[in-house]
Amino acid sequence: MAGGLFLLVYIISFVTRGQAYLQFVEPGYTTATSSSTYANYIASRTVDGDVSQQISRCLHTDSKTDINKAWLRVDLMKTISIKSVKFWYRNDRGSGYGNTIRLRGYSIRVSNGTALPPPESSCYTDPGNVTLSTIIEKDCERTAKYVWIYQDNTLDGICPILEICEVQVFGCETGKYGVNCNKTCSHCKNKVSCGAVSGKCNQEGCVHAGFQTPYCQHCIDGTYGEECSETCSEFCKSRNCDRKTGACNDGCLAGYSGNQCDQKCGIGRYGLKCGESCMHCLEGICNNVNGICTKGCESGFKAIMCNTPCDKGEYGRDCKHKCSGNCLNGEICDPRDGTCPSCAAGFQGTKCDQKCSDGTYGGNCSEICGGCLNGTTCHHVNGQCPSGCKPGWISTPNCDLPCAAGTFGLDCLNTCSGHCLHSAPCDRSTGHCQDCSQGWTNNFCNEQTGKPRKDLERMTLEHLKLDNKRLAAETAFLKTKEKYLWLKINSEFPIVLKNKIKPSVSERKLSRMKQFNPE
Repeated sequence: MAGGLFLLVYIISFVTRGQAYLQFVEPGYTTATSSSTYANYIASRTVDGDVSQQISRCLHTDSKTDINKAWLRVDLMKTISIKSVKFWYRNDRGSGYGNTIRLRGYSIRVSNGTALPPPESSCYTDPGNVTLSTIIEKDCERTAKYVWIYQDNTLDGICPILEICEVQVFGCETGKYGVNCNKTCSHCKNKVSCGAVSGKCNQEGCVHAGFQTPYCQHCIDGTYGEECSETCSEFCKSRNCDRKTGACNDGCLAGYSGNQCDQKCGIGRYGLKCGESCMHCLEGICNNVNGICTKGCESGFKAIMCNTPCDKGEYGRDCKHKCSGNCLNGEICDPRDGTCPSCAAGFQGTKCDQKCSDGTYGGNCSEICGGCLNGTTCHHVNGQCPSGCKPGWISTPNCDLPCAAGTFGLDCLNTCSGHCLHSAPCDRSTGHCQDCSQGWTNNFCNEQTGKPRKDLERMTLEHLKLDNKRLAAETAFLKTKEKYLWLKINSEFPIVLKNKIKPSVSERKLSRMKQFNPE
C-alpha cells in the first residue's frame, strides 16, 4: 500500500509540473537493458527515479574499440500511447560541449518487441552537428511498449557510447488522449489506441465510414465511404458527394444519371439529366454527352448528329451513295435504299441501275432486239443495232424488218433462185433451199441436173491450165540454160559469134503458145 501511494505521488508530481500527461517509468517496476556495460554503470540506473547527472549515478556502455553501436532499451511493461521521451545525460565532463559530444547523432526509437527496431521506427534522429543539452525531451507520438535510445555515431573518434542518467516517458493509457488524457479514442476503429496528443488513429483507421485517417475528421472533398477510400464520381457536377453514400450533391454532368452519377444515359438518350433524344443514329446509339452519332446514321440521313436528310440524288447510310439517275421521268430514288418507283426505258432492277439484259431493250426491257450483225445486242434504250443488220434483214436502224419473200442476204440484195421445192421461199439469210425442184441441184437450186458436157468442159479447162503452167516452167528452165551457154561461147569466141546466134527453138515455141492462152 505504501509503495502504491509512492508511485501515485511520483506520477502526479510530473503531471503538476506542467506536463499534463502521465509519466510511465516507475522505479522498481520499469526495467531497462543496454547493449553493453562499462564497469558497474548499469542500465537500471536510468529508471531508478534519480535524476542526478554525475556519471556514478548513470549508465555507461562499454568503450571497446570493436563496438559499432550502443543502445538503451526501456521496458514500460505494457503498451501505452506515448507523447514524449525525456532523458538526462551526464554533465560532469567540464563543459556543455564535452558533456554531450558522445551523444550527437543519436535516435529515439520505439517497438512492441525486444528486437532492435529499424531506423524507420525512429521518433527522432539528431542531425549530429550541434551541441546538445544534457536534459532533452523529444515528441514521440506512438503506441509502443519499448523505448530505445540508439547510438552508432563515432564523431569523437572512439566507439559509440551512451552515458544516460535517467529516462522518463510521458503519455496516456491506451484508449485515451489529449491534455490530462481525458478524451477517448472512440473515433478509432479499435477504440483502444490513438495518438496521445492529437488522437490520430493507428493503421486500423476510423470506426465510422466517411472520415479520413489518421484524425478521422470529415472526408476531404471528392471522397466518401469507409475510411474515405471511395472517390466521388467524376461526373458529379461539382465533384463533391455525400461523405457516406457518395450521392452527388449538385447533380450530374451531361450524359450521366443516378444518385452517384455513375450511370450513362440509356440508348437513345443524351445530355443533362439524359433529357435529350438521339436523332437518326444507327442502332439508336449516340454519344451520351453531346448526342453525336458514334456509329453513323440510319439510311436517309447525314451530319454528325444525323439530323439532316439526304440531298436529292443521295441515299443510304450517311447519304454516301448516289441514285442511279435512271428512275422513270427523272424521279428521285428513295433516300433510304435508293429504289425507284419505275425505271426509265433501257433499265431494270429495284434501283434501275442495271441495263436491259442482252437481246432486250425499251420500257421494262420488254422489247426484243432485231437481227443485229454478228450476234451483237441492240442498244438497251432504243433497240438500234450498232454494227448494222445481219443477212436476212432490211437495213433499218433496229434491223426489225426481215427480207421480203424471194430475197436474201445483206440488206436483202440477193434474189432467190426460184427453184426451191414447191416454190417455197429460200432462207432469207443464206439463200439456201430446203430442197430443190426437179431438174435443179446444189444449196441454191440454181444448177440444172443431167448436163455432163459442162462437166467435161470444166475438166478440160482445168487440164489446159495445168499444161500451160508446166510448159511455162520448162520454158523458163531452157531459157536460163541457153543464156548460160551463150555466155560461155561468147567468152571463148567473142568476135566470130557476135550477133550471129539466132533465137532458140524454145523461144520460138513459147511465142507460138502465147497466141492461144486459155486463161
